[in-house]
Amino acid sequence: MAQRTLSIPKNHTKTLKISPEFYDSLTNILEYGILIFGKKTATDFYKAVLKKVMFLPQMPDTHPKNRFIESTGKVYRNILVEKYAVLYSITARTIHVITIYHTAMNPEAIKRFAR
Repeated sequence: MAQRTLSIPKNHTKTLKISPEFYDSLTNILEYGILIFGKKTATDFYKAVLKKVMFLPQMPDTHPKNRFIESTGKVYRNILVEKYAVLYSITARTIHVITIYHTAMNPEAIKRFAR
């Protein structure tokens, strides 16, 4: 019996789509962080979030599933950064970054982010 192999292109990644809501929320967090913690700390946090988001296409399943949103066809996951969570969904071809929220947010409010 001949051995069969599956060849996957090395550059095979999903498309990353980032919502305006994510950028708006992250900008608000940055502005608040500058007021409370100072420019350097807030900027470091901002950069850490963006770095993790931009790495998503390489390893989208690395982060934990969101336990408040149940859906068929999409998987919702969170990137945890300090006391914030970046909510994103995964479909067959796309990673959609939805928003960033404080982890103390009411679970009912989190459910409303599902699309």
